Amino acid sequence: MITYEDIPDIASMDGVVTVLLYDSSYLDAIYRTANEDKLIEKLNPVAVPESITQDYLHQTAIPYGTEYLEEGRLPRDSAHEITISKKLLEKHFSYTDEMLSRAIGSKINYENETYTIAGINSLDICYISFDAKRNYGLYQYDVDTFDEFVTRNIDYKKTNDYLYPEYANEIFIFTVDGSEKAVLDKLFQEYPAENYISSEYVSVWKKTFNKSVLQKIIAIDSIVISLLGVILLLLNKNHISKV
Repeated sequence: MITYEDIPDIASMDGVVTVLLYDSSYLDAIYRTANEDKLIEKLNPVAVPESITQDYLHQTAIPYGTEYLEEGRLPRDSAHEITISKKLLEKHFSYTDEMLSRAIGSKINYENETYTIAGINSLDICYISFDAKRNYGLYQYDVDTFDEFVTRNIDYKKTNDYLYPEYANEIFIFTVDGSEKAVLDKLFQEYPAENYISSEYVSVWKKTFNKSVLQKIIAIDSIVISLLGVILLLLNKNHISKV
């Protein structure tokens, strides 16, 4: 397992561009109140990079995804877009029924920034375009703010009876192109675990799987063709014998 103390060393590895961490103290309350059909007082949006939502979201605990979409789509990175529920629009932006009927494409102001509504959620959670300068649920490692992030999350986990408050829940490591395998190999060596997920290894697995399936298909096709040849030959023999 990787602890918060390990993060600075991981962030400084050769080939690592940046590290994102799951912010339990921020996300847990959002997910809990949404599932309880309650509205939290603050909007508290969630921002997730498209690179995560497209390939890895189903393997994380982030309360985010297309399954909550009522209409429209998820926000795009750095596009100043927002996907939000109708209840949140009513509560935080005073939307009327008439405004809700044409909400997608309209603009709202949040923290002195203008956002375009890209979609409507059925779950009362607000999604916002990922921006490296702002952390909404996923914290981007920074030397100057890391101690505050760690203290806040460990205190939260201890208060809420987490078994291992010093462990980082979910870590997203972005690497330089071509460096992913080297970084992952080093992680396996220095921080042994069974739950690493990598596009590099997924790609290798897919190629191996597809190759094995293709070989099986070719073998099956050959058998089927051979069987058809035997059947046709027998039919021809039967036909000839009757003439």
